[in-house]
Amino acid sequence: MTMQNRISSNTNLVAFSRDGKRTMDTLIPIYAGCGYKALDLNFCEMMNPGSVLNTEKCGEYIKKLKEEKEIHGLEYIQAHAPYPRDYTALDKEEKNASDALILKAMDAAAELGVPHIVVHPIKGSIKENISYFESLIERQSTPIKIAIENMETRNEIWNAEDLISICRKLKPMAGICLDTGHAFIAGEDIPSFIKKTGDLLIGTHIADNDGKEDLHLLPGFGKIKWEDVVKALKDSYSGYLNYECMFFSKNLPWSLSEDIVRLSLSIGSWLLSL
Repeated sequence: MTMQNRISSNTNLVAFSRDGKRTMDTLIPIYAGCGYKALDLNFCEMMNPGSVLNTEKCGEYIKKLKEEKEIHGLEYIQAHAPYPRDYTALDKEEKNASDALILKAMDAAAELGVPHIVVHPIKGSIKENISYFESLIERQSTPIKIAIENMETRNEIWNAEDLISICRKLKPMAGICLDTGHAFIAGEDIPSFIKKTGDLLIGTHIADNDGKEDLHLLPGFGKIKWEDVVKALKDSYSGYLNYECMFFSKNLPWSLSEDIVRLSLSIGSWLLSL
């Protein structure tokens, strides 16, 4: 894969606007039409009330995603599973419901040929997280690798060392997804994080912010020093620089969607030039 082909995006890039919210099946043609060749599927849609993914029409929806992939010659390089706000605060029934959604997303992603799916760690110890992820891995019906994401607060799994400890126990079924926005808020040295995680780093959420709130901005609209981050990624990581940027354009109309998508690709070219 050449450096020029290393930009991808979560399907939620322009999902939110002043005109309403759109689902990934309606968004994929926009991204493909503007030049994206690789996408990260946002199964967090399952968290939305009335999501078709939680109905008997889920199979038709997955079939449509598969057709869009073939029509536009796309690669689905990653997916994002739904997540509870605080798994440890749920009762048994609620935990079972949360697990069921994540497992359903894992199965759907595997069916679509996605190599790994991002799953949030729980608010708990390293040992508790290992047990949690082992349970998910054991129950999945179609094997897919889990990419565990670093979180942004110090009462969660946020640093490279803890993620490495968890993933080593789950090998070969788990790796790490670096969320640059989360790392910046947590005060993590992002280039150091990249170097430490090494070949365990299998995915990214590339987003910018002010160091205080998880704003999900496109790079350059926040305070992250992208020159240092991109250099470390070029040195130690061979996968995609995958945007997880949304909400920043939520007050703009749908009519500007293509302009925003093209801007994201231009910013991607700038990142790869650093």
